[in-house]
This record gives sequence, structure tokens and C-alpha cells, in this order.
Amino acid sequence: MFEATSIAAKKRLVEFLPDAGSAYAARRNYDYGADARDNVSALSPWIRLRVLPEWVIVAEVLAVHSASSAAKFIDEVCWRTYWKGWLQLRPTVWDAYLKELESAHDSIQENDSYHATIGAQSGIECMDAWTRELVDTGYLHNHARMWYASIWIHTLKLSWALGADFFLKHLLDGDAASNTLSWRWVAGIHTAGKTYLASASNIETYTAGRFSPREPLASRPISLTPDTDDHPIQPLIGLAKLPTEGRIGVLAHEEDLSAIDWLQTKATVVSAAGLMPVDAYQAHGIHSSVITFRKSCMTEALTGKGNTYTTVADVVHWATSETLQHVVMAEPSVGLWNSVTSQLTDALAEHNIKLSLTRHWWDDHFYPSARSGFFRFKKAIPSALDQLKQSTLKL
Repeated sequence: MFEATSIAAKKRLVEFLPDAGSAYAARRNYDYGADARDNVSALSPWIRLRVLPEWVIVAEVLAVHSASSAAKFIDEVCWRTYWKGWLQLRPTVWDAYLKELESAHDSIQENDSYHATIGAQSGIECMDAWTRELVDTGYLHNHARMWYASIWIHTLKLSWALGADFFLKHLLDGDAASNTLSWRWVAGIHTAGKTYLASASNIETYTAGRFSPREPLASRPISLTPDTDDHPIQPLIGLAKLPTEGRIGVLAHEEDLSAIDWLQTKATVVSAAGLMPVDAYQAHGIHSSVITFRKSCMTEALTGKGNTYTTVADVVHWATSETLQHVVMAEPSVGLWNSVTSQLTDALAEHNIKLSLTRHWWDDHFYPSARSGFFRFKKAIPSALDQLKQSTLKL
């Protein structure tokens, strides 16, 4: 369903562009099934890796539609940036999720309902169909993700952390911020007084009658205590200026493959490479199909520019072989890269090579606005669109 190439990503974007305006706003909530995705962009697996970065997509949309007619689609593109910025400001939420997940795993062997659900045998037709679609394709419509999480948490009364883990293992577009925070929101621990309850009538309406649940779905949410106050906002990590002298290499990673290009506008680079931290992925149980997709996208992005490596040791060998003094890299998002970044920093430092991190202007612009809800965050969108009008900032 998703080819690991930039050509496939751009082709899908071109196909979708005519519908990115009012048509998207009117039809985006309908899940017509895996073979009928024309009402949504289905670009998220490529956006996740920034094979197609947010700013490029928005610029292409604005070349076809006005900002007002495409406002809903632009909002949806910016939601991912919002979630990333929100978690970047509250990194302890990820740590708390991992702790919750570890606790939930302790009793997983005895949980028949959990095993039945991930085996597409929950007994709820739509739930089992979505499980098969997720595992088979690595994708679900956004509305189906909300229904799924709601039924998982409030009807089946399964651990929200196990659900987030199941999604993260299989979604091609899964990332620590969007996935974890969305599951927290549905569960009711993200925002006080806010939960999401799936209803049979809503599912029937927005699947165009494909599913009409006869099984009783929860009419009241389970009671969980919001914990956002336990994770105060932390200042964004201050990033030093990139080096301007010496032998500099650029290191790409799957959090932002576009950095292969935009980092070279900030520093004079003599060599390039990519790191796909397979060990970290496997430690989290990420499915091989997700690892293969992301590694293949990275390999393609680096074609003619450098090699893709899977271990920190390989990156160190590349850097020393190229007699590099500096390695520059886009700041990875909070999540799977937490331990990798520190390992990489220390390993390079042993060879007197300094790792320098930076942010793309898009992230630098939006992250400080992710302090509360999305509707306040939205106020930062118009000024970002103004910046996009400057061609030098489209990279």
C-alpha cells in the first residue's frame, strides 16, 4: 500500500492536491475502507519520516488552494508538529508511558482479552477488521484509530499503554508523540474532563454502513486521573551554533530525512550518512515491516550521498574514516532516539568528534507554541505560512 520511495510519496501528493480544500474538510472523517482512501491524503507514513516534510506539503497545497479553503488540511498537517512540540516540552510523559507499559506487561500473559484483541478475535466485528488492517497494511484511518482506542480502553477495559504499544509496533507513521498523546487523550489522562467514546451510530455513519456494531459499546468512560500537572513544561534544550570550520559530516535519521538537504544549507559538509537504530526499534518490539519501510526510505534518500548504517559503532567508523571533526544532525524527537542520541554523543566524543544538533525553522517556530491546547497553537500557523512565501525557507 505504501512504497518506500519519494516518487511514490510525491505521486500521492499530486493526486491528492485537488481535494485538499473544501472536499477534504467535508469528507475527511469518513473511513470507506483500505481500498477507498481518496478522501484523505494517506501521506502520513512519508510525512513521519519527512520524505515529504510538512512545510513542503503546505507550500504545495497553497499553490492550489487558498489558506482559508485548505485550513482544515493544513491544521491536520500541523497536528503532528503540535504533538511533537508538546512532548518535546514535557519529555517526562514519555518516561511515564514506558513505566506504565512495563507495569502492564507484567500481567500480559494472563490477559486473555488482550491476546484475543491483538489476534483479531475480540468478537467485535469492526475492531477485528481494524486489527487485521493495521497488521496487514501498517495504516488506519484517523477516525478508526480513535474508535479503536476508545473500544480498547473503555469497552474492553484494556491498558491504554498496551494499546499505544500495539499501534506503535505496527503503524508505519507511528511516532512517540502523536501515538502516545492521542491514546492518552482518548483515555482521559491527557486533558482534564476530556475523553473519547466511540458509539455504534457514529461508526455506522462514518464507515458508510460498512460496520454497524451490535455489541454494546461503553456508554461511560473508565475513570482515570489526568496527570499532565505531574509533567511540568521544561525549557527546550538550547542548541549550540553549528560549526563553520573543520571537516563536517551530516548524519540523517528517520525522524527527519529532509535534513540531508537542509542541513547542508547551514554548514559546509564533506560527507553524509544515515543512522537507522535497529537495536532501539527491536528493543521496543517495532515490527519488521516498519523497520524495513523506514530503512528503505533512508537508503533511497541517501542514494548518491552516503550510506545507511544501523549501529552507533558503524557511524563512528564512518566519521573516523572520513577524518571528521564535527557531525551535525537534526534534533531527534523525544522517543525511541532518547538513548541513541546520548550513546552517539559519547561514542563520537571518544574520538574527539563533536555531535551538534539543530532544528529546522519549522520546528523552531512551532515548538514554543505547543505549551497548551491546539487551538492556541493554531495562532502560530499564519506566521509560518508567511515564512513559506520566502522561497529560501522552503527547504
